Amino acid sequence: MDIILPPDWFLNIDILIGGISFFILLLFSILCIKNYRINKDKKFLNLGAGFGLVTIAQLIITIAKIIVFYDISFIGIGDEIPGNIISIITAVSAVGLFLFRLFILFGLYIVYKTPRKIIERDSLLILYLLVIVTLLSEGAIHLFHITALAILLLIIAKYYEVYKKNKSGGTIILMLAFFELAVSNVIFIFARAASMVYVTASIIELASYITLLVLIIIILEHGKGYSKKKKQNGYNL
Repeated sequence: MDIILPPDWFLNIDILIGGISFFILLLFSILCIKNYRINKDKKFLNLGAGFGLVTIAQLIITIAKIIVFYDISFIGIGDEIPGNIISIITAVSAVGLFLFRLFILFGLYIVYKTPRKIIERDSLLILYLLVIVTLLSEGAIHLFHITALAILLLIIAKYYEVYKKNKSGGTIILMLAFFELAVSNVIFIFARAASMVYVTASIIELASYITLLVLIIIILEHGKGYSKKKKQNGYNL
């Protein structure tokens, strides 16, 4: 089984975290696309696309967990797992994790490329490498998290350079969200060592999305001022 099973007491919480994360990511993606329609800045379109893929990935893994956890919850301790249940769990885990990891990596890559062109000469090569990493991650889960961590560090470094130019509070909050997500990936590398490691990583990952929600709330509160002053100091990205 590829999907890591958390402690029994954390099963429902894990699903809830997935749902909350999906909702926040969806809001941020919509907000980015809405800002693109207002100011026609392709940076927001690319951010919306990148976070959109991460949103889809979160939805996929949450559904996969529901299916896997639901099937396992009906199996008593010491009972033999029926063959059809094993087949369902194996198929859902394999397909769900593959799509989850691919969408996460490609989504983060798009965020990293922003505001540069997404489709460039090396785009197909990068996509190919991400697919290879995703496939190899089936037998080495740490490879996925190390790759995600590497992209996240590049994103943080890029937004630090952006912050030095615009001194934007919004950029700091976005950097914090990416930093928390990077920390969660470091911890996820060791998730198979102990169940509480997985729990800790999941909570930190949720914290990163809550930080993103704070940014969403701030942007919405600034309303039109955010759009009109996107090149001035303020809550721009």
